[in-house]
Amino acid sequence: MKRLFYIIILVIMVTSCASTEVREVAHKQAEAHYKMAMSHIQEGKLQDAFVQLQKAIRLNPGYKEAYYALGLIYHQFEEYNKAEEALKKAISLDPNYSEAYNSLGVVYTFLKRYRDAEEAFRKALQNPLYRSPHKAFTNLGRVYYRMGRYREAERAYKSALKRVPDFFVAYYGLALTYNAMERYGDASEAITEAIKLDPAFRGDFEKAQDYFTRMKLKTIDPDTVRDYDDLLEILHY
Repeated sequence: MKRLFYIIILVIMVTSCASTEVREVAHKQAEAHYKMAMSHIQEGKLQDAFVQLQKAIRLNPGYKEAYYALGLIYHQFEEYNKAEEALKKAISLDPNYSEAYNSLGVVYTFLKRYRDAEEAFRKALQNPLYRSPHKAFTNLGRVYYRMGRYREAERAYKSALKRVPDFFVAYYGLALTYNAMERYGDASEAITEAIKLDPAFRGDFEKAQDYFTRMKLKTIDPDTVRDYDDLLEILHY
């Protein structure tokens, strides 16, 4: 009887070790697919990256980074509901995943679900270990701006700039916010700083004006068209 007991224990131990080894191999293979996906993303090959991420998730269903990257790709594909689903899955695997909360908030902003976006950005900022809070503060400022809560938008943009003083995106947001508040001098100063810091322009106001004009003609969303109209107006203050 004792011999049978020891044999059973031995079988369980061997099976457990084998399962662990199989899982480790699968996770290493998943990581290889994930790294390949990141390489494809850098090259702009989003469909190839999408396939590699699916393979990574199949091998390791708990791969939060793969779900996060998948959410970003779905966003680029303009499949916002699927992007939301993938990002929520990443968050379910790590409730402190600030990058995923921030990206989820961006998805909600595109869908004009501003209350949901506000909540997502605030959750991103709750994590003291979040390395890019300036991005969430800037996105939060944009949401407040869309909601007409200009004082809160101003505070959010300034919070971003306290953390990263040369984050030009926040200055563009401040320019639009000040313009809406009829603080035209402040709006002019903010857009001047934005264009100086923006590596696409490096202080070239004519180049910025040309870009805003072209983007206005390409844009379909009425709110974004209005933003470019306002930026062009601010340039002439």
